[in-house]
Amino acid sequence: MTKVEDPQVERVENAGAKLRPELDEMQGRAIQQQEHNRGYLETLRRDPKLLFWIGVMLWALIVRGFEGTAAGTVISIPAFKERFGKYEASTGSYYIETSWQSALSGGGNASAIAGAWIASFLSDVIGLKPVLIGAAALNIASVGIEFATTSVQMFFAGKVVNYVAIGALLNLCTAYVAEISPLAIRASVIGFCNLSQCIGPFIAALMAYRTEKWTTDWSWKSLICTQWGFGVVAFIALLFMPESPVYLVKKGQLAAARQSLGRLYSDPQDADGHLVRIQLTLEEAETQNTGSYLECFRGTNRRRTLIAIMCFLAEGMSGLGFVSSYGALMYEYLGISSSKSFRIQIGAQILSMSGATISFLVGDLYGRRPMYLGGCVCLCILLLCMGISGSVNTAAATTASVGFYAMFNFFYNAGVGSNVYAIAGEVPTSALRTKTIAIAITCSSASNTMWSFTAPYMFNPGYGDLKARIGFVFGSFMFIWAILGFLFVPETRLRTYEELDELFMNHVPAREFRKYVTVAETRAAEAFTIEHKSKAIELEEECV
Repeated sequence: MTKVEDPQVERVENAGAKLRPELDEMQGRAIQQQEHNRGYLETLRRDPKLLFWIGVMLWALIVRGFEGTAAGTVISIPAFKERFGKYEASTGSYYIETSWQSALSGGGNASAIAGAWIASFLSDVIGLKPVLIGAAALNIASVGIEFATTSVQMFFAGKVVNYVAIGALLNLCTAYVAEISPLAIRASVIGFCNLSQCIGPFIAALMAYRTEKWTTDWSWKSLICTQWGFGVVAFIALLFMPESPVYLVKKGQLAAARQSLGRLYSDPQDADGHLVRIQLTLEEAETQNTGSYLECFRGTNRRRTLIAIMCFLAEGMSGLGFVSSYGALMYEYLGISSSKSFRIQIGAQILSMSGATISFLVGDLYGRRPMYLGGCVCLCILLLCMGISGSVNTAAATTASVGFYAMFNFFYNAGVGSNVYAIAGEVPTSALRTKTIAIAITCSSASNTMWSFTAPYMFNPGYGDLKARIGFVFGSFMFIWAILGFLFVPETRLRTYEELDELFMNHVPAREFRKYVTVAETRAAEAFTIEHKSKAIELEEECV
């Protein structure tokens, strides 16, 4: 019997050679179909190493939610206001000026834009791993600036630097999880990026409730330095992470990509198949040019980028930046005591985690599109109800406003929050994923920055004094986003990246993505059948 050379080994040894001996393509497509056939629980049990490294990415993202809530909460802590605020003689209390409230919230969101763009550029040059390590180190250093602050200006500087790191982490962790996630659980693990950002605010709210009555600087410093616990653990873990296999394949380092996949998958056959699938996807994508952001707006990539932008913009247009940054202050302005407002905030964060948990479980079973659309509609109704109750000056109406404001956290995270990451992580072509996510995060951060600067003037007494009536503003935007989502958000559930490339290149309407039969999935089914027939024939021959 003539010995046949293994085309997989041949291709690894000749990294510059183009794919593909026919056997490799068939093997890759057969494994694609095999992944289609795997159930949710089977996929979760199959690769514990893969889930561990996904968990490391999700752990690193906790710092985003923690920093956002901690920085917004400390300005409500009496000791912080007394140390860095101004004295109001008429009320006999201290306060942080509205201009600094805007700067502390808006400045961070603006610097996150720089972090996302710098990270996407550097990751294409030197890889995701070194950039992620650098971002984690920057996060640790910037928390030190916030902790040691002696003025509100220094606190602002530390926050701005920290958000550069957070923008980088948000971009690359989301992209990395999207690249390596198995098909059956892809929405769950990408959606977990949102849940990770709900855990931080919950811990921050718990700590603020425990420390807000302390009379020393530790009432707010303890809230800041807790972030080191997440940042240091993430930094140590990232030192040992496997490099992105997609980056390595794009650089022609196939042996290194195979080694990286070997650290992610328990079954060597799955690692080989994933390598072939990455090559197939990159070869059949519309573009191989990763050197310019303009590629994200050429051909069918324009549609994909605009979908990612639209989904991420739902964060700011729904009022997320306002709710996360000014929750404690809003409750106080509605007549809730400082202590009670922190307790409500804890409950609100529990609702956030509950909504995010439901979303990442349901997203893989029913799809991203219905969850996203349902979230936009529910938020529209909820925010308009909050605006209506805020227009009535009674105790019952105030209680209703507080309830609607707190429930925002559940409906946002159940419908919009988690699915934003799943959709924006899946719709870009593999060659442009980090750049597309960077552009989407930029638009979202720009939106959050705008609202962070303007919202305090809209709801603060002495300015717009809208209070709960601000719900009319964000509810109206959610009505528009529900319509845009219906028209343009596609269903990406159980679609491989090669299939998604084909769907976009064929200009399939968003509402037909779920039922459209692609050439890629037909080939995968045929390859799977041939492969299994070949194995059956070989087994028969061995028995004979």
